[in-house]
Amino acid sequence: MSANGRDLKDDPQFLCGVAVSVYQNSGDINSNWAWYEKQKMVAVDVKLSLSSGDTSGLDPANHDGTMVHSSWNRLGKSVVMNNERIGVSSDFWNNYAQDIRLAKELGSNVFRLSIEWSRIMPAQGQIDQKAIERYHQMFDCIDKHDMVANVTLHWFVHPRWFDELGGWIKSENVRYYVEWAELAFKHFGKRAKLWATFNEPGVHAMCAYIAGNHPPGKLMHFRDAGLVLLHMLRAHAAAYRAIKKMPGGKDVLVGLVHNVFWTEPKGTGIMYAHVRAACRAGNRVWGNETVMKYLQEGVFHHWLPPCRHLHWKDPMGKPGCDWFGINHYARGIVGLNLQPSSRGPRGVTEMGYPMYPPSLYRAISYGSKLGVPMYITENGTPLTEDTSERSEWISGYLGQVQKAVEDGYDVRGFMYWTLVDNFEWAFAYELKFGLYEFNPEWNDPAKRRLKEGSKVIKKWYAELPNKLGKVLAQQKASDHQKTSEEMEEEDDEQEEEYLKKEGWKEGDIEEAVPYDEDPVTVGT
Repeated sequence: MSANGRDLKDDPQFLCGVAVSVYQNSGDINSNWAWYEKQKMVAVDVKLSLSSGDTSGLDPANHDGTMVHSSWNRLGKSVVMNNERIGVSSDFWNNYAQDIRLAKELGSNVFRLSIEWSRIMPAQGQIDQKAIERYHQMFDCIDKHDMVANVTLHWFVHPRWFDELGGWIKSENVRYYVEWAELAFKHFGKRAKLWATFNEPGVHAMCAYIAGNHPPGKLMHFRDAGLVLLHMLRAHAAAYRAIKKMPGGKDVLVGLVHNVFWTEPKGTGIMYAHVRAACRAGNRVWGNETVMKYLQEGVFHHWLPPCRHLHWKDPMGKPGCDWFGINHYARGIVGLNLQPSSRGPRGVTEMGYPMYPPSLYRAISYGSKLGVPMYITENGTPLTEDTSERSEWISGYLGQVQKAVEDGYDVRGFMYWTLVDNFEWAFAYELKFGLYEFNPEWNDPAKRRLKEGSKVIKKWYAELPNKLGKVLAQQKASDHQKTSEEMEEEDDEQEEEYLKKEGWKEGDIEEAVPYDEDPVTVGT
């Protein structure tokens, strides 16, 4: 049982709450991001493989194949927008009691947060006991407000010393992460029922080694990105086994959080042939199927441009995964000029994707292939102005979650991204996802203001736990499993229904909804 009496394994509960990255709301001088934010613009450091090398052995990291590698000095522009620094952000580290209380006032019964590796192990072999004490104080506060803690052990941030050892590129460094997971569980195993080994390993690999906007800031290193994703998934499997062997390990649920994202062409026909090719390539590199196949079979098979694969089979077989976290904001629509677009009149959000709630339903349908309970661990939209668009977003996407549960999908919770405006990585403070407003220019890290567009979430959070908890309990009793054909049909019906509400003509709907291949599953 968790500290507040909820047994999530045997009695399905529907959890509503928020997701908070401690680093993004506090900073940390010993992290990889503290080093990265001081760097200049992404290095023009292009690394392409002409052949894949021998990947038949147990560790493809040792086989580079034929490489072309070029490097130039870094340019003058800061890697972080507006040359910003995180500082202490909204200082959750010291304002945690206030923020946890604010989450409860919204109606939350779950609080997702990161346990920062670099806070607790700032130097190799060194443990910060004060940081451990502070996390216990956070958990005490979460318990006090009768919320479930959902913790994540790696959320794009790790100690700088880990990077200095080669980071995720080297397979031998997996052991350092496992040691971290064991340490964290030793101290906090009784404080949380839901544990995630990683937040979005695919995003970390892509941003750090292809897009170059996360540390270490490499550009177009496709093979290295594949290796990083492989080693993070291997680390998940190893950490899962390690935690389960520890005292109390069998009493918790250990999962992984993946960003289910894909792109689709805006139109059809020969004019969009190049867009279809670009979307297909992007979706394969993103790796939905790479992650899914590994979690289902223990087989890592990842496509590398232009026509290679990185392959590895886990000798331990299928890895453990008690629950699957889905981070989903929207699917991307790509126009003729290969720029973000939309199919409807709304246009795109400040992140470049359109508001389209049925895409969350499709992401849930896709995640259900794992056959484990699902949690929506992140969903939200950035809005500079406090408009009704946020309330439309909240109601639209939570409506899709409700429908998915009522249609039989085993979704156990929803966590909005995020509670307070924070440091959004390379975008600094430009993207404002928070339900509460925070502005570093106020020079008051403790100041927050609930946005008008956020208030509707209180209504949903007051109703959904009880309503969907009953549905989940009935489903558990019936134990009905949907077929893939049923899922596909429901996905299409959802899209058609939404497009009709948006005022689309019947002929345009018929052209937009069916696809020759499901863009979510385009993989290897």
